[in-house]
Amino acid sequence: MSVSYKDEAIETLRGLKRLERAAERSALEAAEIEKQAQKMASDARILEKMSRILNESTGIVEPTPEPVVEAAPEPEPEPEPIVEEKPAAKKKAAPKKKAKAKKS
Repeated sequence: MSVSYKDEAIETLRGLKRLERAAERSALEAAEIEKQAQKMASDARILEKMSRILNESTGIVEPTPEPVVEAAPEPEPEPEPIVEEKPAAKKKAAPKKKAKAKKS
C-alpha cells in the first residue's frame, strides 16, 4: 500500500519532469532555428561571392555600393572642472646645525 502524501509527491515530481522536458524541447527548437538562420545567411554570402566571381570571369562588373556610414553625433565637450588654487604654504626654515667641538 502506498500513502497519499507519497502519491502526491510522485505526481508533483512527474509534473516537474514534464515541464523540464518541455523546456528542453523548446530550447532545442530555438537552437535549431538559430542554426538554420546562420546556415541561410552563410549560403546567401556564398552565392553572392560566386555571382561576383562569375561576373568577373565574363567581364560584367557590377558596381559595389559604398557602405553607408551614419555620422555619429559628437559628444558635447565636458566643461573643465574649476579648481580653486590654494595659496602656497610658507616654507619653514631649516634648523641650524650645531658646530662640533674640536679636540686638541
